[in-house]
Amino acid sequence: MLNKMKPKLDSMKELHEKLLKEINGQSDLDIESISSQKFAEKTKQLHDLSQITDRYSEVEALIRDLQSLQQMLDDPVTAQDNDLREMTLEEIKTTTENVLDMEKQLMLSMLPTDSVDEANVLLEIRAGTGGDEAGLFAADVLRMYERFAEKQRWKWEEISKNYDSLGAIKDATISIAGSNVFGQLKYESGVHRVQRVPATETQGRIHTSTITVAIMPQPTEVQVQIQDSDVRVDVFRASGSGGQKVNTTDSAIRLTHLPTGIVIAIQDERSNQKNRAKAFTILRAKLYEREREKLALERRDSRRKQVGSGTRSEKIRTYNFPQNRVTDHRINKTLHELEGVLNGEALPEFIQALRVEEQTDMLMAMNEEDA
Repeated sequence: MLNKMKPKLDSMKELHEKLLKEINGQSDLDIESISSQKFAEKTKQLHDLSQITDRYSEVEALIRDLQSLQQMLDDPVTAQDNDLREMTLEEIKTTTENVLDMEKQLMLSMLPTDSVDEANVLLEIRAGTGGDEAGLFAADVLRMYERFAEKQRWKWEEISKNYDSLGAIKDATISIAGSNVFGQLKYESGVHRVQRVPATETQGRIHTSTITVAIMPQPTEVQVQIQDSDVRVDVFRASGSGGQKVNTTDSAIRLTHLPTGIVIAIQDERSNQKNRAKAFTILRAKLYEREREKLALERRDSRRKQVGSGTRSEKIRTYNFPQNRVTDHRINKTLHELEGVLNGEALPEFIQALRVEEQTDMLMAMNEEDA
């Protein structure tokens, strides 16, 4: 693959040297005359290119070492010295492994990065088929993500949650903020299925229930601007949540986005303004996600598959309690440590495996494009 990528890598190396001279004032460009924004863009471009060109230089150096070792192996003097020949063969083996490893790192560094990976997210969980059991499993999965967020030192803020007296969740929306939140959680979108014996089952039969998980990056107000004329705002009295608090003032908010028909209703806060702010946060994220899904569909024809683009209708994972098993169907990976997954400790094993699969997919697509 490296031979196919060599022209592109050489051009990147030339651009890197050009930018380095410009920033150091060693070119015809008057660096002091350009705006601070343009200078910052050039500096970032140089940094990004360095991640690639530095590895490329290391690969080239290793290949030169390998060629020198091969010449040494072909030398008559080496052929007559068994110890020297064995030592040379061992060095060739080690250097070859280093070349392959460094080539892989180089290819990965060339993959396009998604700036939205650094975004905070809105986590949305909804009970699906299975009645109360689906709602109870939704509560289990919500706790799984909360524990995982704690381990990552992310900020967890409840936006809205509807549940019943048993603790079964009908739906919940959570804001999660921190480093690389979307980059790690984006693989969790889709249908999660549970197989277990419900506490209310008297004959020990295994029931199957489902919930849906949506992971939406939180855009800024600049990224998604909502026109006042596109939104109808209705104010009403909160009806309570599963027999919980009931407001006696008209503090609940319902937003209807007229162009798309998206409806957001929030009544968790006693303050009208707080409910309004939360509703607009969710609406902005949903509109942003619609645009991202539209772009993903347009690109999908040129890709083998989309590991990290789980839709709400795609069954992605099964949690089987009797067998202590969790299976991710996208990569056929199974862990026999259900408790470890649900307490957030083993979840990174799935996330890392999905990331590797996606990177492999992208490498293959990049290779096909260059072929």
